[in-house]
Amino acid sequence: MMSFFSLFFLRFLVVVSTVLAAAHYYLWRRLIKDTGLSGRAKTTGTAAIIFFFHLPLAAIVARRFSLQYTFSFSWLAYLWMGMLLLFFCFFLCADLLKLFALAGCYLLHRQPDPAVGQRLARLIALSGIVAVLTVSAFGVKKAAEAPTVCRVEIKLNNLPAAFQGFKIVQLSDVHLGAMTTAADLAEIVAVTNRLQPDLVAITGDLVDGKAAELRGWLAPLTELKAKEGVFFVTGNHEYYSGIEDWLPEMKRLGVTVLANSRKEIWRGKDALVIAGVNDYTAGRFGQSPNCKQALGGIEPGRNVVLLVHQPVAAQQAAMQYNLDLVLSGHTHGGQIWPFNYLTLLQQPYLRGLYREEETQIYVSQGTGCWGPPMRIGTENEITAFTLH
Repeated sequence: MMSFFSLFFLRFLVVVSTVLAAAHYYLWRRLIKDTGLSGRAKTTGTAAIIFFFHLPLAAIVARRFSLQYTFSFSWLAYLWMGMLLLFFCFFLCADLLKLFALAGCYLLHRQPDPAVGQRLARLIALSGIVAVLTVSAFGVKKAAEAPTVCRVEIKLNNLPAAFQGFKIVQLSDVHLGAMTTAADLAEIVAVTNRLQPDLVAITGDLVDGKAAELRGWLAPLTELKAKEGVFFVTGNHEYYSGIEDWLPEMKRLGVTVLANSRKEIWRGKDALVIAGVNDYTAGRFGQSPNCKQALGGIEPGRNVVLLVHQPVAAQQAAMQYNLDLVLSGHTHGGQIWPFNYLTLLQQPYLRGLYREEETQIYVSQGTGCWGPPMRIGTENEITAFTLH
């Protein structure tokens, strides 16, 4: 049992439980206590909040037993987590406005009327419920839409004529098994093939679960068509999901794994270097990222495209090596506004194209979702690059 519930997982569960408990208590205060509910309404509301507190925890544990049979349950649980985040933001803003109002009362030497305060609390609670349900419905609809194809023209210095118009399609953060199904992956593959890429780059977090369960879900990946092949680098979720089982599976599917390594794509006498490094957090799993191993000794003048999962690692590589283009993901573009601002506390880039000295860095919003099955202010993305 201890091996099933690893020490890492138990620590994670304790942290999540603590955060969820605090968030649900805050929600109870705003929806139940402050509104003055009593009797059966108070009992029912309190029971509902206790139920919703346990829902995500049950889903997290259940997923370790089975992905296939708990997928729908997990979807509902993570949807509630997204709604909880929105409730928290709404009531936090309302509390700030109330603080300003209270400060105004004290400055005018007026005592707040408790009856008015309770009526205001009920109005805020009702407004919060309506707002969260509306925004959540929009977010779920957005997340359920097929990925948008984002076309990006990239100009590189000294690009050989043989690679003029070279097409790279980037898939990132598919999270198969979390919020993405095999049917979703089949649609992603179909869209990618219609773009007729020269090369497909998968920049991590392709899977979110054990290989024994998800092996069959990955079957559509064998239908990917690219002249120069499909290349893959690990994301943090591959390590959480059992990297020792997933790397052989990727190779069996015909995917080239760039694990602190590189490959040269030749056209006549000219070459384009495709390199990749392990995820930024892989050191905890004994597979530390090694840019020197992947990028050291490249012939001067060669155009280099680096695949790396996290933008923080992309920035570090760009500052140390002469790279042309770095493709990364991980952030999901923040996925749910306003949490993009929290993402920027951890990562230097959020989404889109950036420049670090002479290196262009592109951060994908993610081809799929993770956690709450909703998108607010972002969209699922398949990125099509054309080199010039």
